Amino acid sequence: MICKMAERGGSSRLMAMLVLLVVGATGPVPDASAAADSEALQRGSELLSAGQAEQAKLAFEQALAADPSSVEAHLGLARSYFALGEYARAVNEFEAVLRYDNLPRDLQSQAETYDRVAAGYVTPAGWAPFFYGETGVGNYRQNSTKSTDIFGGGGNYDTFLPIRVGGGWSKAVTERHSFNGTLDYRFRWYDDSDRRNDSDLRWNFNLSRPVDDDSLRFGMRGRVSYRGDGEYRNDWGVFGSYDLGFGPNDRVTIGGEVRERRYPRGPLRVRTRDIAELTVNWSHSLANGRTAFGLGGNVGQEWATQERIDGDASFWGVNGSFDHSFSDSLDLFFWWEYTNESFDDERPDFTTDPDLLLERNDDLWYVGGGLVWGFAPGWSLRPTFEYDWEDSNIPALTYSKTEFWLTVRKSL
Repeated sequence: MICKMAERGGSSRLMAMLVLLVVGATGPVPDASAAADSEALQRGSELLSAGQAEQAKLAFEQALAADPSSVEAHLGLARSYFALGEYARAVNEFEAVLRYDNLPRDLQSQAETYDRVAAGYVTPAGWAPFFYGETGVGNYRQNSTKSTDIFGGGGNYDTFLPIRVGGGWSKAVTERHSFNGTLDYRFRWYDDSDRRNDSDLRWNFNLSRPVDDDSLRFGMRGRVSYRGDGEYRNDWGVFGSYDLGFGPNDRVTIGGEVRERRYPRGPLRVRTRDIAELTVNWSHSLANGRTAFGLGGNVGQEWATQERIDGDASFWGVNGSFDHSFSDSLDLFFWWEYTNESFDDERPDFTTDPDLLLERNDDLWYVGGGLVWGFAPGWSLRPTFEYDWEDSNIPALTYSKTEFWLTVRKSL
């Protein structure tokens, strides 16, 4: 990363100056850094070299918790923020290095020059793009449920070819504001000619800014999904989130979103609805950033806009995640979600007793996990599974599937 910054500045003098800041060639850098968690510093450096900037950030934050005056920890954290595209935060950490009172005068002069150059990395001229592509093979199974007992189809298998490409960018528009964007396209080709192929485009544009050790983000995001040759649904909405840090190992993110889910044509138009949702998520890291887990919850309301037979609905849910790095090249991940959705209007149960009116209530479970093996720089192998179970008091609306897929990803 240091080399990258020197290349952007186009100056060997800048490179030499930064080396002076790191190793203290012209005079002693404050000895307090020696008290920092050396294992966390080493772990952070290894992760950063391996391209795992998010986990490196957690390790350097732990080192700073052990010694807030550690020059190495501040510098490592700055490099991690830079790799993540959080340029304003990176500059704040670089400048923390420059605020030591006992820096030698010549080093102080060079540091001031470096400070001006570092600020240039968060000017509107700077972009931080990234790209990825992924493909492989997978297996889909529709599990037997109350619905398949009525209509048939339980136990169906199919093989699919997944293709995924995407990317994004972060562009600093001021010293404290960044404009960020992502595009993610996913396509599935199913071997069974009777099954509809799926394609899905997800987009996200937002403006972010740091607030001390926290961050604030506002933006728009959406999703356009196709099943077969026709448009199936179109989602779009506005969102905001506030990310709070509680020490080096804990973060809480509070968010809200208002969105529209539109089914533009055919009999599915009645499913069109407006949605408002609030979310809270907590994440905790341990073992020098090798392990992280999270818990979250959400609550929301749906308003049917096309006379949906079930009427409006309210929902709430909980979710969790677990990640562990066995090494710099092998990671394990696991996640789960549960949502309960209750509908306002009664509807007939046409599959059992058409004269029986019920207020629909759904329990939705989603579980998944897998491994990420980085077998070469920028390349990873990803075996993944997912199990979905959607249970309803209306038997015809129950659904379950199990999927396994193995993909290879190239990241740039």
